Amino acid sequence: MKQNIMQKDDTIKSAAPPSYQSSAVQEGTALSISYSRKSYLSISSNIFSTLLLRAASRLSFVLLGFYLGEHFSSATLVALVLEAFYISELILAPIAGSLSDRLGRKPFLILAPVMGAFAAFCLLLAACFFPRPDAAHIDMHLVLLLLFILCGRLLEGAMTALNAPACLGYITDMTVGSDRLRARVMTAFEVATVGGLALAIPCGGQLSKWFGYWGFLVVIGLHVLNLLIVLFGIEESHYRSRLSRRHGSLVESLKLLRNKYIFTFLPAWLSINTLVGAWITLIIIMLTYPNPAADLRHPHQLLYGGFGKDSATLALGGFALFFLVGMGIWMLILPRMRRTTVMIIGLIGLSLCVIALTIINGLGENMSTLTGSSWTILWTLLPLVVFGVVLLSGFTPASLTQMASISERMPGKRGAVMGLYSVVLGLGQFIGASIGGLMVDLAGFYGLMGFSVVLGILSLISVLYMRVHRHDIA
Repeated sequence: MKQNIMQKDDTIKSAAPPSYQSSAVQEGTALSISYSRKSYLSISSNIFSTLLLRAASRLSFVLLGFYLGEHFSSATLVALVLEAFYISELILAPIAGSLSDRLGRKPFLILAPVMGAFAAFCLLLAACFFPRPDAAHIDMHLVLLLLFILCGRLLEGAMTALNAPACLGYITDMTVGSDRLRARVMTAFEVATVGGLALAIPCGGQLSKWFGYWGFLVVIGLHVLNLLIVLFGIEESHYRSRLSRRHGSLVESLKLLRNKYIFTFLPAWLSINTLVGAWITLIIIMLTYPNPAADLRHPHQLLYGGFGKDSATLALGGFALFFLVGMGIWMLILPRMRRTTVMIIGLIGLSLCVIALTIINGLGENMSTLTGSSWTILWTLLPLVVFGVVLLSGFTPASLTQMASISERMPGKRGAVMGLYSVVLGLGQFIGASIGGLMVDLAGFYGLMGFSVVLGILSLISVLYMRVHRHDIA
């Protein structure tokens, strides 16, 4: 009995981050204080690295989206090419998560920006070799272009697969024993993720307007800066899981789906990520679809076609910023509420957005044809959309807190659990871009709103099941 207790104590010490181990041995000494500050600096560098990686990834996405959107008429085809990187993310994320449990987090954090820079270089070469592709005729040039772009997107997916599980696993390692610190750092991770998107979307529009596809050089520069931060600003967490060595990485991650807490949470999280993937990928494509072709495909839809690159990206970037602000507000409230309560409120916000945007879409053919009364309705409904976005933003931190709570129930599998988080994120956005793109081709902006309603209902069913069975209470 005594021997088992000693073994458990050794396991806890080995899993604790360096700052806590040092504090336990040399509490009150200058050495422990210095080491703790170094750990905080390492955590901050990790969060900033996430910000740079997300910003670079989204910049690449926007630049490529404009390049493809100018030469391909099908929203489904453009969305599928853009979202192809989720294939490599889905395959590699669970493997990278489990391997980071055994090999450490930093090697994967280093490899991610290297792969991202190489991916951006592939996309730049594709755009340079084929500046004006002819999508109307399928020939070897067009096939070669699509293969170049596909390789670049798959490499970017691998970049995300290497980074996300290792980053979240690193945060979990470095915050063992401090729930309040973990909550703050997890919030910072989500803020960095959304902040990277919010900054990159309008910046991507300006880069495309000023430099065209040469904007990929900026993406490469961000990845190089990210690599320097990881190399010199992040120290290894010194966490190793002996338990994970007993399992195959991919098989073990798939086995996690049988856990009842993950299984019941999966539909809600998958639906929301599908929604996010559809909105982020398709809204800019829809807004910037050129007229008069847009009016001929889906007439009398204000939010389908006719917008410039800068105005479309600024609008979406503005809503992303409101999402970011809302998430910060929610983190002040979240610890006092049940997680499913926050998720339900978020889904109410989604319904407000769908209703308001649907009404706005029917106000006229394009912005130049709006009457005085239509402008009044537009300015009245926009605050409702913003309020809905703020409510919806609570779903994200509540979901990540739920995943962190689930990972605490599975010692030695933190990276594997967070790898599954990344898989669901990628799968959801891939489904959202592909099926959502098909709905846009069929019914324009109304098709996207109808798709959003279906996803909201599926998510609500999952959340209510979790609430009834109290799966959201640690």
